[in-house]
Amino acid sequence: MASLLASFIHGNDARVINKVPSPIFQSWKRCRGLNVNHEQLFQDDILPSNRLNELLGKSEQLIRTAKPILQHIFSLLRRGKYQILLSNNEGYILETLGDPSFVNKTKKIFLTPGVNWRENLKGTNGIGTVLIEQMPLAIPGWTHYSQPVSFLDCWASPISASDGNLIGVLNISGEAGATHNHVMEITTLGAAMIEQSLAIAEMQAKFNLSKRDLDALGKTLLHSKASISKGDSIKTEQHNFFVPISFNHTAECETQWHGRSPKTHSILDIAMRATRTDSTVLIQGESGTGKEIIARTIHNSSARKEKPFVTLNCAAIPHNLVESELFGYTDGAFTGAKRGGQTGKFELAGSGTIFLDEIGDMPFHVQASLLRVLQQKEFYRIGDNKCHAMNARVIAATNQDLCQMVQQGKFRLDLYYRLKVISIEIPPLRERIEDIWDLAPYFVEKLCKKFSFPRMDISPELFHHLANYQWPGNVRQLENCIENMIALSTGTSTLTVADLPIEYTTNCQSSGTSLENQISQQSANLEKKLIIQALEDVNGNIAAAARKLGIGRTTLYRKLDKLHIVIP
Repeated sequence: MASLLASFIHGNDARVINKVPSPIFQSWKRCRGLNVNHEQLFQDDILPSNRLNELLGKSEQLIRTAKPILQHIFSLLRRGKYQILLSNNEGYILETLGDPSFVNKTKKIFLTPGVNWRENLKGTNGIGTVLIEQMPLAIPGWTHYSQPVSFLDCWASPISASDGNLIGVLNISGEAGATHNHVMEITTLGAAMIEQSLAIAEMQAKFNLSKRDLDALGKTLLHSKASISKGDSIKTEQHNFFVPISFNHTAECETQWHGRSPKTHSILDIAMRATRTDSTVLIQGESGTGKEIIARTIHNSSARKEKPFVTLNCAAIPHNLVESELFGYTDGAFTGAKRGGQTGKFELAGSGTIFLDEIGDMPFHVQASLLRVLQQKEFYRIGDNKCHAMNARVIAATNQDLCQMVQQGKFRLDLYYRLKVISIEIPPLRERIEDIWDLAPYFVEKLCKKFSFPRMDISPELFHHLANYQWPGNVRQLENCIENMIALSTGTSTLTVADLPIEYTTNCQSSGTSLENQISQQSANLEKKLIIQALEDVNGNIAAAARKLGIGRTTLYRKLDKLHIVIP
């Protein structure tokens, strides 16, 4: 195969053009046109230590995000001799990781941080050629334009920021001629993981910034006499006050959470703070509110994000099988057991996260076993006496009132408190109706892509009807409603009330909760929050709180009674 490159260098393009991949052929043409030396590799563009440190500082976010992923990739390649490289979008190597003996061998061709591997300097290579082609490429050893690099087989994939701009390259190099299984897939997956982790960090930063802005706005309203009128209500324009927030964590499962309501901000704030520890989390809320989405948000933003996220729906499994699903079993443990036994969810989760959905449906006798696992951090397969360490973080969810179930003797009190270290309550969609202004467009865009339909808009009248509906099935029902409209649409570019299924228009018309009432309720909630804050600031002094709010004491007393506020 090396003779093909020799023929090309001597101008025999016709012999080569149909025998090498097009990106390689185009790279060879660029190298030949630039008179790149194919026999020697020169020490061109190697940064001195001070400039390298400066470059590493500028690339800190990329390096910090990529490092754990590089280590994960290296663990997958541990049986072979490989070197993993991370470069920036200018071709400079930022980080390397690999087998020590193999890394010593690659030092002679300058595969080290601070060295530039652009194509015009080093010829056809993983980093330089991918920077130009902007697509994943395999570069077999013989295809390297510079002969000193031909002892390496390389696989490289571009890394893009959330705006689509190229920011770097992930490259894996191995010994040419050796057997390499799935390295191209590992490379592209690694690049995708880096991109997703960068997106998470960016979204989290935006969330923190939006929260600070919201807090600052709240304080401004609190200290402004104009924030409360001389009457009994606050007039707040909902579209200007709230900031839309969205998260996108992993391609494995859709984990986007959209919404501008204060309750959504509060949920996300608790979820982000929950990522700092390994404490158990109990998520409660009606069906369809997005409990698993929040669980995945916590997992994907935590230190366990590279580990498995394993789910078990306690309501979807026969009661006599829940324990075997959780802990696994050995060969012949019981009648009907699978030959060879079965690995349980705790074992599969490892040091990742196990999500126990519908925990309220867990049989009472299994609750005792789960409690013991949480307390002792160990478990046994059914039919086995070998102890396994329990390293997984537990996140549980339910649409039932566990406190009431405890009182009824249907759920263990000790397990309830063991699970409820961190508690997250997800309110139904009807209590955060303003989130529809973000959820509906998101679902329209998502479903249009799913069906390969042109982009659609939503008419103001349709927004009005969606906001008037009670949504007993919550966000899941909203998504199903929009999917129905898009699937049955007649090709128009805007969804209107005429596209709504009949049951939604009927319920909208008969609903006792109008859009105006919803906005009024939101205003009342805000007013209550401001008054409570004012009272706390002055240690419950009514006169001082009234002055702070710019209203009279009598008016404040009336509001306390109306809003059921207890003086602290």
